[in-house]
Amino acid sequence: MVDRLCWAEIDLSAIARNVTGLKAQLSPGTSMCAVVKADGYGHGAVPVARACLSAGASSLAIAFVEEGVELRRAGITEPILVLGYTGDEGVRRAIGHDLSMTVVSTDNARLMSREAERLGRTANLHLKIDTGMGRLGVAPREAAEVASKIASMPGVQLEGVSSHFADADAVDGAFVALQLKRFLDAVAAIERAGVRVPVRHIANSAGHLFHPETRLDMTRPGIALYGLRASNARVPPFEPSPAMSLRSCVTQVRIVPVGETIGYGRTFRTARDSRIAVLPAGYADGVSRALSNRGSVGFPSGRAAIVGTVCMDQFMVDVSDLPEVGPGSVATIFGSGGPPISEVADLLGTIDYEIVCAISKRVPRMYVGGEAGRAP
Repeated sequence: MVDRLCWAEIDLSAIARNVTGLKAQLSPGTSMCAVVKADGYGHGAVPVARACLSAGASSLAIAFVEEGVELRRAGITEPILVLGYTGDEGVRRAIGHDLSMTVVSTDNARLMSREAERLGRTANLHLKIDTGMGRLGVAPREAAEVASKIASMPGVQLEGVSSHFADADAVDGAFVALQLKRFLDAVAAIERAGVRVPVRHIANSAGHLFHPETRLDMTRPGIALYGLRASNARVPPFEPSPAMSLRSCVTQVRIVPVGETIGYGRTFRTARDSRIAVLPAGYADGVSRALSNRGSVGFPSGRAAIVGTVCMDQFMVDVSDLPEVGPGSVATIFGSGGPPISEVADLLGTIDYEIVCAISKRVPRMYVGGEAGRAP
């Protein structure tokens, strides 16, 4: 049970089904690294990681060292890759917790080498090549030289080479093909320089789903693990199972006379005597203020429109046409039984990722299905 009357329900069996669907697309020689950064895209990193590993993922990826430390402290022993930049204190912690690191430059590698030597450990590195994202990494033309320098450094081992797609979700795959060519050419140059590349990986969720040629030795699905859209323009090859539903209980229902206004700024005026229900969730919980007078929630008997401005901790819905709704009735803000996450994202002009990642820490996560009994 939870003390708050707002919670995120996470279906771990849905995540397991998504992993199974993703795994079914892979050749026997290709492994899957489950991306559980940003607290498992808001779903809870530790329970999601366990569900993914149990369903067949071989390893995990996170954005920053502290996220990997959380997984290690939870008892997870499988390989974990830090996808983001790691420097100074982060390098020491990563090596100490046996986290593989993404290396983005020669200087970055030297830092990792020094710390590994000082600690008497071996640091596993993945060289990042920027093939068109314009973000972290070395240029393809520099990759062989940087890899050769890394291979000569003490205390480090080149475990893999990676890159990241900029628009694998698009219908036109021309830039995907160009990035893949740049990546494979750079890997070939590294190997011609005498440096072995154990693992090549570039495919994110969209690459994994829509571009089989990009799967190589390992894929890194993220959003697809959670049953959400990797592309607004393409249909995935299996039916995804969304894992998160955001719910809240009605705290009060009042009759608001015709012509009265509701909420901050008086942005809604009743056109009739209206039954207005209050839900104890707001923009501090991840319910976007941009849903004011635009969005809706789901009850078992139907939808109720959001009326007035979404507050920090509460918002109001019009239940005039839902007479059975009263205090204690459960509303689904998004997810099973309410507006799909994709509908909310489209309404707000954003992507599914942002909706689930916005759910704040003060919203309790309740786990069902799969290994829910092990979830914190």
